[in-house]
Amino acid sequence: MKDFKKLREEALRQQQRQEEIFKEGDAVMSSRTGEKGHLHRVGGNYAIVISEEGNMFREWIRNIRSINNTRRTSLLNDEVSEDSR
Repeated sequence: MKDFKKLREEALRQQQRQEEIFKEGDAVMSSRTGEKGHLHRVGGNYAIVISEEGNMFREWIRNIRSINNTRRTSLLNDEVSEDSR
């Protein structure tokens, strides 16, 4: 029998495959390091995030949290739009 943690991770991956959780440009924070940034690319298991300082890092989907439903309209500038999901 699978434990709750494994079931939760599988459900999270399934939701991400259906694009129900994170989209490119979303403001996120790593729950592991506390680093904040915007999603550059999102896969089934991990995401590539560009931090506020401009550094790029990779984080597992299970370790990132959304911040305030904000989304960058362009990663090349600082345009931010409010997204009502």
